[in-house]
Amino acid sequence: MLKTLAKESLIYGVSGILTRFVSVLLMPVYTAIFSPADFGIVSLVTTLSALLSILLILSLDNSMGRWYYENETEVDRKITSSTFLWSCFAAAILLSALVFVLRGYIADTIFRTPEARPLLALMAINLPLTVFSVFTVNMLRLQRKPIATTVFTLSTALLAVALNIVFIVVLKLGVAGIFYAQIVTSVVATVWTIVLFRNVLSPFAFSGRRWSEMINFSLPLIPATLAHWVIALSGAYFIQIMRGTHEVGLYQVGLNVASIAALATTAFQMAWAPFAYSIHKQAGARQVYARVLLAFVALSCSLSVGVMLFAPEILRILTSPSYYDAASVAGLLAFSQVLLGISSIAAIGPGIVKNNKPYGAAMLVSAGLLVVLNLVLVPRLGKEGAAISVLLSQSVVPLIVFVRGQKIYPIPYRFAATIFILGAGIGVGLAAMRFIQFWGPTVSVGILFKLSVLLSFCGILFLLLRKEIRPSKLVPEGI
Repeated sequence: MLKTLAKESLIYGVSGILTRFVSVLLMPVYTAIFSPADFGIVSLVTTLSALLSILLILSLDNSMGRWYYENETEVDRKITSSTFLWSCFAAAILLSALVFVLRGYIADTIFRTPEARPLLALMAINLPLTVFSVFTVNMLRLQRKPIATTVFTLSTALLAVALNIVFIVVLKLGVAGIFYAQIVTSVVATVWTIVLFRNVLSPFAFSGRRWSEMINFSLPLIPATLAHWVIALSGAYFIQIMRGTHEVGLYQVGLNVASIAALATTAFQMAWAPFAYSIHKQAGARQVYARVLLAFVALSCSLSVGVMLFAPEILRILTSPSYYDAASVAGLLAFSQVLLGISSIAAIGPGIVKNNKPYGAAMLVSAGLLVVLNLVLVPRLGKEGAAISVLLSQSVVPLIVFVRGQKIYPIPYRFAATIFILGAGIGVGLAAMRFIQFWGPTVSVGILFKLSVLLSFCGILFLLLRKEIRPSKLVPEGI
């Protein structure tokens, strides 16, 4: 089972890398044609779109995953999937109409950019269509089809790139071309969805009773998802107020370097929930969950140590000297991604017993703590203070969820080993970087030293954990 989870996570990881690489292909096009002001308008509209997407889904994708494995009959799964799709589609229609009617007010008063009006209209048209893409990705994940999921996401990403070039370069439609490309891509994805899942898309399969059960399960996650959205944006906001746009740029570049670790975490999270729910009725499932925690922490911490150690070299390859100082936050932000993955593992116990309140409460506490930490640390430490704030506030989430989750669904996690690995990873990375600063070796010698530190860390973890996560016959619960 662990090998299956690793295989599916690897496929999702490759998909994430390829999709991100495809997106990078558009950057030369954008930077050659659009001004920074154009990018600002597009960013405002797409950020609003991301928030609306959270609101229209209402975290029902989590409920869908839980109920999909509750009853394995095709009829029941059709009820669950149709209820998810059509409730999200109805919410999208309402939000789309609201944005379309209020686009003038949003552009003039909130964005203070009248040029955003037509873009808001295009975004509103596209919003209901995006539901079908979300539905397809979730269905393929729940059916444990990572390759099919990769084909769908990568194909739509490639189509979006081609359409952007057509609308922007050939037809010269300006920034509106970005949103025209999104609409056409969504139409194609919608047709693809209808072809793939035509047997489960009937609106008549919608169940008010199932929707009520699913929404009760997902309600605690809605503020948690919004809190996560706030956490992702607030660091740059505090830096801008207290230190200026220069440090905001360095922080964002450091965040981009940290996304190397985020690729692994995101891939794991895509594979984790369907895998965990699909085996929750099997004997020995709890032991598998415990082993997954150790394996994930070991692998993700090793990757994060690598990001922390080699961030300076990565920045030298990809950026100019004015951005090299971003290396100081990249490693800390990479470890915050590790904590996100640990939180998703912690949430599986409460999810199995259909109680998401611990996770929702933990995310709200984390968001509140982040605001306080930013107010205290950013004025003193700048971008490093923001990165530390994210890391400390994220650590609260798994702590709260594990404490509460063990009471309602106990799992034999090895918490001491988990804390040791996480603490050792951060400590080794910071100590090595401080030693290099004090030592001042040549670039080549510094790289060799960092490689030796990383390999030693990985080797020690392997020796410590090989007995814990080695393949073996799982013992049924109660024995």
